Amino acid sequence: MKTLQEIATEIDIWEDWRDKYGEFVPKFIEEAKKGNNWKDWDPNTFWEFFEKSNDQCISSLQQGYFSGEEKEKIKENWLEIAPLLQKIALSQDEPLFDTYHELKSIIKKYTKQNRKASTNRLIAGLQPKLLCTIVNEDNLRNFIRKLNEVTQNSNIPITGDWFKNSYAVWSFFLENLDSDLPYENMTLPWQIYEHLVHDLNNTNDMSEISAYSSTIINLLQYKNQIILQGPPGTGKTREAKLIAQNILGLDEKELQESEQFKIIQFHPSYTYEDFVRGIVAKPDDEVTGLIYDAENKILAKFAKEASRNFYNSSDKETTKVTDVWIDQNFEDFKNDIEGNLTEEEFSLSDKINIFKVRGKDFLYGKDWKTPGHLKFDEFKKLIKAVVNKEITLESPKLDKEKFVHSHYRFTYYNSLLQKFFEKHIFNPESQKENPKNYVLVIDEINRANLSSVLGELIYALEYRGEEVESMYEVDGSQKLVLPPNLYIIGTMNTADRSVGHIDYAIRRRFAFVDVLPKNLKTDDGMENFDEILFAEVKSLFTKDDYQTNSDYLADEFKPAEVALGHSYFIDKTEDGGSMDIRLEYEIKPILREYVKDGILKLNALDIIENFGKENTGS
Repeated sequence: MKTLQEIATEIDIWEDWRDKYGEFVPKFIEEAKKGNNWKDWDPNTFWEFFEKSNDQCISSLQQGYFSGEEKEKIKENWLEIAPLLQKIALSQDEPLFDTYHELKSIIKKYTKQNRKASTNRLIAGLQPKLLCTIVNEDNLRNFIRKLNEVTQNSNIPITGDWFKNSYAVWSFFLENLDSDLPYENMTLPWQIYEHLVHDLNNTNDMSEISAYSSTIINLLQYKNQIILQGPPGTGKTREAKLIAQNILGLDEKELQESEQFKIIQFHPSYTYEDFVRGIVAKPDDEVTGLIYDAENKILAKFAKEASRNFYNSSDKETTKVTDVWIDQNFEDFKNDIEGNLTEEEFSLSDKINIFKVRGKDFLYGKDWKTPGHLKFDEFKKLIKAVVNKEITLESPKLDKEKFVHSHYRFTYYNSLLQKFFEKHIFNPESQKENPKNYVLVIDEINRANLSSVLGELIYALEYRGEEVESMYEVDGSQKLVLPPNLYIIGTMNTADRSVGHIDYAIRRRFAFVDVLPKNLKTDDGMENFDEILFAEVKSLFTKDDYQTNSDYLADEFKPAEVALGHSYFIDKTEDGGSMDIRLEYEIKPILREYVKDGILKLNALDIIENFGKENTGS
């Protein structure tokens, strides 16, 4: 094992981040010590501390931010949190765990969801000697686990409290590095975290999973999408989650909370409009009627997030990095304008103001007979032109052919550009991230009409990273991309003949993996597995190991597709599900249904009814 210092010497310190941290954190502390309302803070310091939604100096790498609406609500109630920020800022040598949680609970009242990382960032920015810069709670727990595995003398306890975890990690760092100066070492926790995760993922160390699962993982990494198929009760969904845990380097609890993992279930009425993109009815801007807009749905949203990481972690995708940066920062800029309109209009010139933000544009000239508008997509096109040095903020006019809408309104567009670049400076290095994987599990994937649900994405499944045209336009583009770092795992119940057929075009793009029933006592050493009842029920379906039909199974069915899975035979007495109960109310009913549906022959009925009447060991 290496010492922490030895690992640290392998890291090239991100000097820009460190210098920015060193510049602003002392200012955060001094402002917070005053206990003032946010309006009385130095504007630049407050912007960096609270308003900024990207490239922030405490944790710059997309670890979670408040939305524009949430920021406004928190600012409205700033005097409620100011005394707690003051108390924290005045305590530079002792952690204040109760105060942290009090502040967290107050902020939670003014957010739509529990923005844990955002609140952690505020607090970490006031105590550089006590708390580290990994503000995402999943990431910090994962880091501690990896640190304990590979670092000499690291035995940091993992608790359910981010503040205690953060304090323990930072104490370990300051005690085990050659320098104990917080401002000098502040980038190391995050950088070592990414270093360790990247190295461990590259080793393909799968010692904690079975060789069977290892084979499936290798197949998934080659094919990008697989379907786990088998009869009911074989643990297909559980297997999918275990694969996801390994691909993402997370434990079970971390997986459920991770933004890199999603699980959904298909049903017969599921459509493309539910899964990829669809039209949604919304109130119009005057709230007098409805408008119909296309928006991204589950897969398109998840693919967009995976694409963002893929492009930001690639040295070859500089154009895409720019596009991602523009999308992120424009959204932040737009939300700031919209949030402030409740207090005052947004100035474009001495007499002209933006007075409303609509679905696709800014409105200005409130007193005009017909108000003017600045299109979002045109504005983003101008931002890109500035970043690419095609135009400058001092350009007197625009190319009429290229910028049709903004050419005639450039005075107002340019004013907006000036204000945008006052707050957002493009720095490709600040966008850089280590590669991450994303896993989508689709339970009961064959219950929907897959050809209809996937649409043009059938092509995108095979040609990862290539754009396809959607039938719907979102944010001015019909383009859709499935990046290579997005993995899809489907599960399919082979006994259910009532569900949709998977055609050959889709089958060619997925790899199919059989998940068969197994004796959990002999294979996995599970003591509460009823292997006697398992063997008796198995004999209804096969004479051997699911290759040859029994005398009770109809000829048109295969044992491997319909036999009851092993999960039916796990004694769950502690949960109120003894084997007697499971036999009478779970196993026998489905076997009777098999007879009714013609899967099992009529001669199986007597055997089914006699299960459990003699000493079967259950």
